[in-house]
Amino acid sequence: MSAPDQPDFDAIVSRRQIADLTMACCRGIDRADEALLKSVFHEDSVVVSGVFNGSGPDFAEHICCILRSVFDQTFHPIANQWIEVTGDSAIGETYVIAVSTMTDIDKGKSEMLNGGRYLDRFERRDGIWKIAERTFVSDWSRVDRSSAMSDGPAAPLELRGAMGPDDPVYGFWH
Repeated sequence: MSAPDQPDFDAIVSRRQIADLTMACCRGIDRADEALLKSVFHEDSVVVSGVFNGSGPDFAEHICCILRSVFDQTFHPIANQWIEVTGDSAIGETYVIAVSTMTDIDKGKSEMLNGGRYLDRFERRDGIWKIAERTFVSDWSRVDRSSAMSDGPAAPLELRGAMGPDDPVYGFWH
């Protein structure tokens, strides 16, 4: 087996950087971390998500406001990811399942489950990959009354996920 040439090596590293970028985006949403979320988009990027259509930085601000006011928590694991790199540009399709809980004063807790895909165009500018264009494709969605339990195996755990710097993960980085 021969060693990869420079373009092959660059494509491998670029795909890893882009995969990290997409995970940072999901983490930014789940933690309602506006600064992190803004950092994954180019200033002139475009986002089409349904709930907000506009620039990436404006999306970060708008979606974090919605998250903090409507949802108790969100969880965005990503699955299959296809990335094709050509020089300083790339395209990708990333499968995502979003789990969210929200509390309605009249209806109590509900859980929303969305399955879809991020269709992205990435650009490397000044050596840094960021999202230049993102479109969310909704493949399915459902909302159910919450089945969350406060007892069971996790009951003795004091750590709970939270939006913003109250989440336990921030203690690892600060």
